[in-house]
Amino acid sequence: MTRCNALLILCLLAAAVSCAAASPPAALPPIPRFLFGVNQYNVGPPELLARYWPLTDEDAGYLKSLGCNAVRFPLYPSEVGIDERKLLAWAADGRFDPSGLGPPDWRSLDALMDWMVKHGFTPNVCPSPEVRGDWTTKAWMSLHVPENADPTVWFTMLVVEHLTEKYGEQIVYGWYESWWWNTYKHEKSVRFPAAFRRKLAAMYGGKVGALNREWGASYASFEQVETPRIMAADGRSVDPSAVNSRRTYDLRRAMDLMQRDVLFGLRDAIRRKAPGAVWAGGCLLNPLGALADIRSSTVPACGPSMRTAAMTGGFLSADLYSDTLEYYPQYRTLSKFAAAAGSRLFIAEVPGVKPRAFQLVADVGGPSAGAMAWCGREEVWGLIKGNGERRTANGQAWKELGDAYAAEPGRFAAYRPGKVRVYFPEETLHYTVSAQNHMDACLRICDQMPPGDLELVLTDELRKLPASARVFVIERTLPLRAIRQLARMGDRVITPHTSFLDENGREHPRKPATGGFFQRLAALPEGPKLLDVFRRVEEKANCVSFGFDGAKVASPSALAPKNDVLADRPNAISNLIDGSFNDGITFADDEQEEVVTISLNGTRTVRGAFVDYFEGDGQQIPPSRIPDRATVSVSTDGITFRQVAALSGAGVTSRSRVRFAPVQATHVRIDFGRNTAKRGLRLVEVGVVGE
Repeated sequence: MTRCNALLILCLLAAAVSCAAASPPAALPPIPRFLFGVNQYNVGPPELLARYWPLTDEDAGYLKSLGCNAVRFPLYPSEVGIDERKLLAWAADGRFDPSGLGPPDWRSLDALMDWMVKHGFTPNVCPSPEVRGDWTTKAWMSLHVPENADPTVWFTMLVVEHLTEKYGEQIVYGWYESWWWNTYKHEKSVRFPAAFRRKLAAMYGGKVGALNREWGASYASFEQVETPRIMAADGRSVDPSAVNSRRTYDLRRAMDLMQRDVLFGLRDAIRRKAPGAVWAGGCLLNPLGALADIRSSTVPACGPSMRTAAMTGGFLSADLYSDTLEYYPQYRTLSKFAAAAGSRLFIAEVPGVKPRAFQLVADVGGPSAGAMAWCGREEVWGLIKGNGERRTANGQAWKELGDAYAAEPGRFAAYRPGKVRVYFPEETLHYTVSAQNHMDACLRICDQMPPGDLELVLTDELRKLPASARVFVIERTLPLRAIRQLARMGDRVITPHTSFLDENGREHPRKPATGGFFQRLAALPEGPKLLDVFRRVEEKANCVSFGFDGAKVASPSALAPKNDVLADRPNAISNLIDGSFNDGITFADDEQEEVVTISLNGTRTVRGAFVDYFEGDGQQIPPSRIPDRATVSVSTDGITFRQVAALSGAGVTSRSRVRFAPVQATHVRIDFGRNTAKRGLRLVEVGVVGE
């Protein structure tokens, strides 16, 4: 071989090596029709080159054997070399300038993506602009705030652009959990007031006179409009001026529409950059809690409505954390909204520690885009590690769900309407400003009825119902257009309410059907399935012991050091009457008398009482014990009490209810007897039914 030929061969080999090193990795697989995979830890900072990533090649093989085709993971700014606090810091003028953040470092992310390519998994990448470990900084939970929207969109598109250039378009994008306890977060924004005024002007067609009529104001222009106050100075309770206010309704509606604008804009930007990718938006967690009346939700939320989330994503993404309820209400309603938007429901987190939860994924009754398993905590390692028994049990349950997807694709591809029609006024519930709504009843009806029975009817669907169809109405606060449509339906509307309230807080009397409501309900074919639900409505509508109506609650019994009902909440006795359907207290594990006394706001006519004991969270916290006996006594001076009712034996259940002859009272005492079990009661709510 001549020296020239040898040099030529060496040059060709060097060029080949150079091309191989510079060539892009093998392509990611096409995004499957049904995503079916695991939810995992983040990748870690770039200097550690994905050492935080816990999945091995052996794990990948095991997941493949179960039918897994996708892996979901968050991506924090620090994991691509960006200072999270700098990214999320608000400038004095509210403007976002990314130039000072420096260039990103993609080494750790790329190492993970190469692993995905190697094993043929579809990545569900969740850019997470937040300070890791501090959930209060999740910027995408409040996109109506421009100071949060700008860095959220910038960081998301930074990730999308890099991955598209290097790995192609077959990637699912979204954000990580949208925690239900987020607050409004607009109060300190310098840019929000102007953005709110622009949206308000659009909502009223630029006519300030129309706004003045609804608000009872005299503005000369929209530039004069001040931002309505919702939260009180303590940042945790609702300002009294926000209740029964059209201003509150319009503020919350504007927030949703502003978030909708941001989400549509981001979705369109991703489509332009990567037409083959899927954008899922934020992963919703407990959005029904966000629908509660502003007086009855412990921390009112301002995330995008279910309709907005369904409209702006390729599919609707949500988490299933607990299997406490048989038909978990959140996913029943979300599947309805997904279907109404022509989309599908993607349940992104399923607790791998509870194999039964996998079955719930198949039972939500709507079109599905797939499901993930939750394996992100060392002590559970749902499908991957842990002891052999757990791995085997969860793996088998997981595979059965995957096999169901594969065997019956039609079951998960189309929405199947139920038979019992219950009106769900999502527009007003999301922005309720007046009388207490009945979200706990909605939760219960979703829980009690399988998908084949329950059909949630949205406002636009009311006029499309068959001429003979009955519709059951739980809530009292409804959109005005729905109230008018229900009036045209006459006796086909089944509700205990003698009047409805519209979004302005205005009352609309209705002609009640002849005969008692519960007698009529019991006589209907659907009645037995709805009796418990409407009992809850009765209790909420006629409860005279809510704290926000002036009642107070006290107990001489010792409380536990922490609240087991909701572990992140104070263990305060006032939780029992705060109006929330998801609060409560825990008594101490002491041998003591367990008693609750409610001081009403003046002398009231009372005719019943109710107690909800904690049912457990389905995972770590056991349910409350049920006492052998509970007595109800009344007083007109707070000193001398006389017993009016007692519950014992089968009468004491997790939902204990008692009715008695009407009596005048200023105080009502519920005595649970002496606790000798040395495990304190866990109570969700106590209440007094009256006039």
